[in-house]
Amino acid sequence: MFTTKAYLQTNQKNKDGLAPIYLRYTYKRKANGIGLGLTVNPEFFDSKKGIVKPSYPNCNSINNAIRTAQTMVEDIAASLTNPEFKIVKERYLKRVEKLKAKPSQRNETQYGVDEFNLLSAQQTQELIAKHTQILNDLVAKQQEFTLTEVKIESYDEMEFKRLLQEYPKKFITPNKNTIKQLKTWAKTLMEFGSETNTPLRFDAFDYNFYNAYAKYLLYSPKHNYYNNNFGNHVKKLKGFLRWCENEQNIAVNSGYKKFKVLKEEKEIVYLSSEELNLLWEHRRSVKPEFVKYIDICVFQNLTGLRYSDVKRSLWKVENGILQGITKKTKGNYNIPLLLDERIEIILKTYNYKLNLVSEVKFNKYIKLILKDLFEKHKINQVKIAIRKEKLAEEFVEYYYKWELITSHSGRRGFCTRLWQAGYTERDVLLMLGSTTSEILRKYIKNSTEDLLRKVREKQTLLTKTS
Repeated sequence: MFTTKAYLQTNQKNKDGLAPIYLRYTYKRKANGIGLGLTVNPEFFDSKKGIVKPSYPNCNSINNAIRTAQTMVEDIAASLTNPEFKIVKERYLKRVEKLKAKPSQRNETQYGVDEFNLLSAQQTQELIAKHTQILNDLVAKQQEFTLTEVKIESYDEMEFKRLLQEYPKKFITPNKNTIKQLKTWAKTLMEFGSETNTPLRFDAFDYNFYNAYAKYLLYSPKHNYYNNNFGNHVKKLKGFLRWCENEQNIAVNSGYKKFKVLKEEKEIVYLSSEELNLLWEHRRSVKPEFVKYIDICVFQNLTGLRYSDVKRSLWKVENGILQGITKKTKGNYNIPLLLDERIEIILKTYNYKLNLVSEVKFNKYIKLILKDLFEKHKINQVKIAIRKEKLAEEFVEYYYKWELITSHSGRRGFCTRLWQAGYTERDVLLMLGSTTSEILRKYIKNSTEDLLRKVREKQTLLTKTS
């Protein structure tokens, strides 16, 4: 395993007080340095991150040069079976020389981004002086394209796009679903910029951007989102911009910090005890390949476990209690098997391993199974009104109950049924592996049955005391 990071040789300052930047290459716990031909005032170098602080003049160019060198070294090292420093450095220097070689034999306007980053300060000044007129002509040409509505990306826009593509790789232990969600979000963001002609630059994230983003995601026929989905996109955008600002030292318009992550209270839809019993009996009526979807649904309803914990199946049974640690919150859950005999039946059926299907497939097929079940018993044939919001505007949509059941419904049903059965808040939290009552309140639905139970309890208490 090798690593790279830029650092300063502060004991080699020049007469202007600038220190040279080196790239530290570490392999098998041995660290060596490669000079990058770059200098910077030590006060403006972030040693922890290995990049130049954004307040330093020309910081973007220097940081790009550092990243380019890192990428080259890492690519070379990754291609070698035994990436010892001597070999890596030798190949790196050869590649650099090759990029700089024979400049007189080509048109100097053909330098690529990587090659510009490797030029010395003197070479950079010479090229700027020599090609000022060319640059002016290109700017004029760009203005012509702008007038004819031909889209030309600026450097800032290209840098934004590059970091957007790099962002999913920053996760040390990437989850496939997380990466997929980030890529989908990034694709939607790029489409928003293109279809609305909104510049995606780090200085553009102000109040006007937020309004345009909201209008596109909430009201365009292509998306037609509600507040929860829109809020998720804004949350990912803010996370990305924070990463650019804190980890990449990019100057970002601070307006993004005020972007509201909108949420709306989700309607709690779950299976009643009677419906759950019907579903369990329905196992006999479906094809064998669909039984596992019913079993997972019933298991979630009887244990309250999230789908991620069911799929991992990292649990043990001690003293008749199913125990484990939740993946999301790292809490200790404790599910008594005596709650319902079907918990143990399902566990034994699959040898205690319930990693049977993906969550996407489960959500798809459990809906179809419930649709058939409800039609068979002629129940839940009237659509349910669901209130949703776009910004402050309220909408009402109608769905059949089977359309609203997902992998999240089991946890809601579990909490609500236990609460209505008289279990205390502490009891339910201990089973779930949670310590805050906010988690419980999120899932519990106070129904009319719950209200009647409380009235009966009060009346019983009054009768005993009188």
